Amino acid sequence: MLRLENIHLNYGRIQALRGISLEVLPGKVVSLLGPNGAGKSSTLKVISGLLSPNDGKLVLDGQAIEGRSCSFMVKSGIIHCPEGRRVFPEFTVMENLRIGAYQRPQGSDVEDDLNRIFGYFPRLKERSQQKASTLSGGEQQMLAIGRSLMGKPKLLLLDEPSLGIAPKLVAEIFEILRTINRSGTSMLLVEQNAHMAMKISDYSYVMENGKIGLEGSAAELKNNPKLRELYLGG
Repeated sequence: MLRLENIHLNYGRIQALRGISLEVLPGKVVSLLGPNGAGKSSTLKVISGLLSPNDGKLVLDGQAIEGRSCSFMVKSGIIHCPEGRRVFPEFTVMENLRIGAYQRPQGSDVEDDLNRIFGYFPRLKERSQQKASTLSGGEQQMLAIGRSLMGKPKLLLLDEPSLGIAPKLVAEIFEILRTINRSGTSMLLVEQNAHMAMKISDYSYVMENGKIGLEGSAAELKNNPKLRELYLGG
């Protein structure tokens, strides 16, 4: 489905990504783990078209797409749910969700998808006419994910969905993400909560200083001494 081959990205003289290669297969959840500053969010921004790589290839379903616009990526089925939620605070929940479908043709089963999202997140239905600014942090994260799903992603990019959210809601959101994946949506998940991410991931990559340091299934990685030392507290 999606393949990154030797992606390099510079911010001026700073090398943010140093030869990143990874793959997301259809229907799978892949997690990208590592500490702050490792290059995880930059990787997602390259995939979604927010940043253009200095070198390397980005291949979606056999087509090279590196350097293409955000609009092209969205139309190709790559939807980015950003770190920090980035909901529109003065718009209602319903308005935020409908914004997620702005690239879709008029009348293209939008109402069916709204009902599906309300099935995943009943709290959003209860608060559909409230401004997004009145929601809790966890509810805003639900809204950000729901808005992303309104774009009908083939591949959903999720950047730190657990950030700043109470542990009970984190567990709830990750269980919903598992359900969404089972419905056929592939995911690339950036997450500092390695334990939670690996619970729902088919495969994980661990980044350090702009490079992939480790990779493998959750079973392979969770007992890896380097991973435990660097990211799971020893």
